[in-house]
Amino acid sequence: MQYPSSPAAGGRIERAARQLLLLAAFSIPFSTALTNVFVGLTLIVFVAALVADRSLAQPLRTPAALLALALLALVLAGSTWSIAPPDEVQDGMRKYTKLLVLPLAVCLCWRAPALPARVLRWSLAGCGVLATSLYLVWLDSMPTSDLGWWRVGDMSDPYAFRNHITTGILLSFTACASFLLATYQKDTRARLAWIVAGLYFGAPILMGNGRTGYVGLFIGLFAVYLLRGRVTMLRSVLVAAAMSVMFAGVYFVSPNFKTRMDLLVTEVTSDNAASPNGLRMSFIETGVQAVIDRPLLGYGTGSFSEVFAPVAQRIWAGSPQEQKTRHQPHSEPLLMAVQFGLIGVGLYFALLGAIGRAALYRRDQTYDALALLVAVYGVTSLFNSLLWDPTEAYWFLLLAGALYAHCAARRGAAQ
Repeated sequence: MQYPSSPAAGGRIERAARQLLLLAAFSIPFSTALTNVFVGLTLIVFVAALVADRSLAQPLRTPAALLALALLALVLAGSTWSIAPPDEVQDGMRKYTKLLVLPLAVCLCWRAPALPARVLRWSLAGCGVLATSLYLVWLDSMPTSDLGWWRVGDMSDPYAFRNHITTGILLSFTACASFLLATYQKDTRARLAWIVAGLYFGAPILMGNGRTGYVGLFIGLFAVYLLRGRVTMLRSVLVAAAMSVMFAGVYFVSPNFKTRMDLLVTEVTSDNAASPNGLRMSFIETGVQAVIDRPLLGYGTGSFSEVFAPVAQRIWAGSPQEQKTRHQPHSEPLLMAVQFGLIGVGLYFALLGAIGRAALYRRDQTYDALALLVAVYGVTSLFNSLLWDPTEAYWFLLLAGALYAHCAARRGAAQ
């Protein structure tokens, strides 16, 4: 395929859209309201820029942009055969409209070679706000909102702005991205500064209560080794062993880490369908059976809660209030498969594959950052519904679109 060329940056409207994109990237880690405002404004200004210059839409022909739009089209079509109640169908369509963010970011970054790296830095800065807030929670100095605009935990359960899962995913990528950028610095002070930044971002994960963050950090660190290290089988085994020893050491140092891991062992070894682990197993069993029953196109947009409802009624037979809770499977591939069948999950993995393929074309900071992003997101999405959740969806799609534009544009220029 011949990729669109990358001419000089457009006019004032296009530059305004790029500035709004940076503000959205900065806001994602700590404010849903600001994110919605800046993403919405970016889309509006982008449409205005597109009216003035139709060539701005040329990057929509790239594989990742086309696949994101195809997946969104399937979501909209899936509303016609969904078994879910109308309000849940509408909720599902609303959640997946965030897929527009990826092609939006691709188009805005395509003609601005420096923008993808800036988007990454602004995202890291936003995560700095999130990490700093967690340190303030530990110091009992984090301000609260009288209007309930953000939530604040305490030392035994530290969180601020985001829940443990979201915090763990964002900070694990940010910490590992800092370590990755450190490997590219020729100046010793700059390298040390990025390493310190990585430690600053990583510490809240290990001292917090989110197990997803532990997984994201492990995967991210190993990905950095694969991207920047001299990879051999022996070295890979030694690196994995060293990382395991590090996490074992944290187990004895961090009370929160120890509590969460002990709880995980208890849940796995006990037979309790109402426990978090038991509930996940029920999600998997019900989801797999649903895919077997309707393998091609699934049950439609927003349908998982309706598919799982009979199982939920059985699990919480003695708790009418719990029976009213609507559940999602905490697995993006499974959620896609139940809603849109093998076609939907195929499009989803094709999208990740297109992004990952672009990231592996050559080696530089931006290519490697995209590869790291795909690794952290890809693994953690196996046991979290990340495109369904607003923060993780915005974070991944915006960053992936921006970094992908850098990779695909340079590949197109080379061809």
